[in-house]
Amino acid sequence: MTFEWIKTRISDAIREYARVDLRASHIIVVAIIVVGAVTNLLVAHGWTVWPFVGAFGVLTYINEAANRNGQGIPPFQVYGFFFGVVAIWILMVLVLSTLNPVIVVLGVIAVGYRAAQAFIRQRERDRLIASRQADGRCIHCGEVFNPNSMLCDSCGEEPNPDEALLNRVAQIYRSPEEMARTRATLTRKATNASSKENALLARRRTGKTTAPAGLPKAAKLGGSARKPNRN
Repeated sequence: MTFEWIKTRISDAIREYARVDLRASHIIVVAIIVVGAVTNLLVAHGWTVWPFVGAFGVLTYINEAANRNGQGIPPFQVYGFFFGVVAIWILMVLVLSTLNPVIVVLGVIAVGYRAAQAFIRQRERDRLIASRQADGRCIHCGEVFNPNSMLCDSCGEEPNPDEALLNRVAQIYRSPEEMARTRATLTRKATNASSKENALLARRRTGKTTAPAGLPKAAKLGGSARKPNRN
C-alpha cells in the first residue's frame, strides 16, 4: 500500500462522491462550518456559535429530505414565512408610528369593515350552496340537474362537487371479495386463451387438421316420387 495508491483511491472516492452523492445541503453545511470556525477564531466567545451551526445543519438536512420526498412543509419555508411576517410587522409599525393616530384608526376601521364584509359574503355563499344541495339543484346555476349525469345540462359544471368527489373515492375502494373475483375472472380468461393458442400451435406443428363437417343433404320437396298407377 503505497502513497500513490492511497492518493489514487482518495481521488477516485472524491470524484465518485461528487458525481453521485453530492447535494446542495452538503455544500451548505460545509460552508456554515467554515463560517463557524472563522467566527470562533476571530470573535470573542466565538465558540458559542457552534450550537447554532449544528442546528442549522440539521435544519438543512430536514429541509432537503422534505423537498425530495414531498412529505410535509420544508422548514426553510416555515421559518422564511415566520421571519417574513415579523419583518413586515416591524415595517408596518415603523410606518404607522410616523402617521397621525387618526389615520391609523381610520385604516383599522376600513380593514375591519372589509374583513367583516368578506366574512358575511362567504356565509351567504355557503348558505346558498347548502340550500341548493338540499333541493337537488346545481350549486353553480341553481337549475335542476339529472342525477344520472356527471355534468349539469345548463352550465356544464359538476352540479355537486362534494358528492361527486365522494362517489369517486367510493369507486376507488374495492372489497377483497371483489378483487379476488376479478382476479379469478381475468386468470380464467387468460388460461382459456393460452390453452386455445397452444392447441392451435400443436395442430399446426403436427399437420393434423380437422376435416370440415359435410353439408347436410337437402331434403326432397313434395315427398317421395310415386310411379303412376296404370291400372
